[in-house]
Amino acid sequence: MIPEEVISDIKHATDIVQVVSETVQLKKTGSNFAGLCPFHSEKTPSFTVSPTKQIYYCFGCGAGGSVFNFVMKRDGLSFPETVRSLGSRCGIEVPERPMSDEEKEKIGVREKIFLANRLAVDFFSQTLKGASGAGALAYLRNRGITDETMEKFGLGYAPDAWDAVSGCLSSHRVPVDIAVGSGLLIAKETGRYYDRFRNRIVFPIFDTAMQVSGFGGRVMDDALPKYLNSPETPVYHKARSLYGLHAAREGIRQSGTAFVVEGYFDVLALFQNGITQVAATLGTALTRDHVRLLSRCGAERFVLVFDSDGAGIRAALRSVPVFQKEYMTAKVLVLPTGHDPDSFVRESGPEAFLALADKAMDLLEFLMDAAIRRHGLSVEGRLKVLADMKEPLLAMEDRVARSLYIRILAEKVGIDEEAVSEKIHRGPGPTSRPPVAEPWQEASGKPLGRLKEENSLEYQIVSMLVRYAGIHAYCREVGITDYFEEPGLKEICSLALAYDGPPEAMTDWFLMNLREEGQRELVARLAIDEFPVIHQRCVALIDQYVRNRNRLGDDLSKRIRDAEARGDHELLLALLEEKRRFSQDLKRRQHEARKVKHQSGVAGGKTI
Repeated sequence: MIPEEVISDIKHATDIVQVVSETVQLKKTGSNFAGLCPFHSEKTPSFTVSPTKQIYYCFGCGAGGSVFNFVMKRDGLSFPETVRSLGSRCGIEVPERPMSDEEKEKIGVREKIFLANRLAVDFFSQTLKGASGAGALAYLRNRGITDETMEKFGLGYAPDAWDAVSGCLSSHRVPVDIAVGSGLLIAKETGRYYDRFRNRIVFPIFDTAMQVSGFGGRVMDDALPKYLNSPETPVYHKARSLYGLHAAREGIRQSGTAFVVEGYFDVLALFQNGITQVAATLGTALTRDHVRLLSRCGAERFVLVFDSDGAGIRAALRSVPVFQKEYMTAKVLVLPTGHDPDSFVRESGPEAFLALADKAMDLLEFLMDAAIRRHGLSVEGRLKVLADMKEPLLAMEDRVARSLYIRILAEKVGIDEEAVSEKIHRGPGPTSRPPVAEPWQEASGKPLGRLKEENSLEYQIVSMLVRYAGIHAYCREVGITDYFEEPGLKEICSLALAYDGPPEAMTDWFLMNLREEGQRELVARLAIDEFPVIHQRCVALIDQYVRNRNRLGDDLSKRIRDAEARGDHELLLALLEEKRRFSQDLKRRQHEARKVKHQSGVAGGKTI
């Protein structure tokens, strides 16, 4: 466990602006800094960093928090790993005091799974080099994989046994629930367990922090399934994982290009032939998270390299909308019939592969040609082509680029450009929601809006508590927390009213003590905005919320009258008792509220 005082020292010694600037080009905007968000693609900066509060928030995707949250999200690190990384930057040693037996039991499941995976990697690797792995080693060498590449990617072999991995993990005292939770073992209905990977080449899947998050396994014959991947676990999510990314980062950074392929051997073959900027999807279509991972490595140009069969082309088609939504430049390279990247680069060499990559087709043109091949150029076929192209074209925010692609499409299908443009643009366009004003802020002369939903008022009160410590005392006296119904907001409210430190350190208090990421992001968003706060309006907002909640008494009265009319004496007695308790509680709250208002006096009209 890392001592709290060390975490605090590292936080105060680290400049969040400097850390973020390593990933994001920031520009000064008033008291804050702004730039393009590294966690989603955008053209207009919505990512804000506050040097005074040492927090960040993106108004586009909602990511926010402290410097620890930023590094964890950017690099895929655990909290202890992040603390150590930032500690080494600022020269603060991170000691770890001995853990008690109770603390050892509380070690996170993620850390335990990572440990099980590391043990499995060593086991598979040693097995590949041993007598039982001779056939697998010969298979890899026959496919042209060198010993250096095997070592670089940690390749291994799962023996043809039901309990080999199970025995390895058991000998290292890995709990059965962790072994099953990691996906290395499968539980039978009888209560026994067996190895998931058997008689397969094993490909460890590394995350961006070089932790083994999962595994892929491939048979060496015609058995099915040909490929077998780890299931979803607390540390492995295939929609957010790419095979070979750990080895490709430097190549991507230097070239600005990322080749995206489908298979493990495609990655190994290209990497071994000097094309190191390559990663593979893991049995799933390319996702926006995949694109963001590659973008963070420095990819500005994407080349999708798929098999030339129908499945490969369909995979490319499914990937097209992802890049449209992420505003990234991407091309599609379809290899000659009968080839995948592995076979092509081994037969023709890396220079031929790169030459084809230079001629890769633009995504939208590829999509147009694919639609034409699918539907043909009959009258009905042309209409279907236009229908297929409508969504990807409308997804383009750059109207000039969209217009140029419409011209290309018109030429390809032989229809007048104006008619194509009208067909594409017909129908409602994207809409945007206007920002909602917060009634406790200075409203620039506009009247205070009336909010009807109680949860909206709860949100407004939390917004106020996060930004303005001057209203905390009043909220404590009124007992505002007791009225809250939404659990997440209630927790933030309780934490705010428990804080008794200086106002400038309040945001840190929230970020260190809130358990849920969504709560931390909400606090970061609220805290990073600088708004003039009117104390009197804060009091009015609280009073409005209390009145709304107290109207529950009116509902009780109605239910009492209904029970009396029906002659339901048992329910009537229960409701009368509930009304008595409610009335007593209401009188207490009203008395305390009047006392606090009286004490507030002149301060109630002061502008902060």
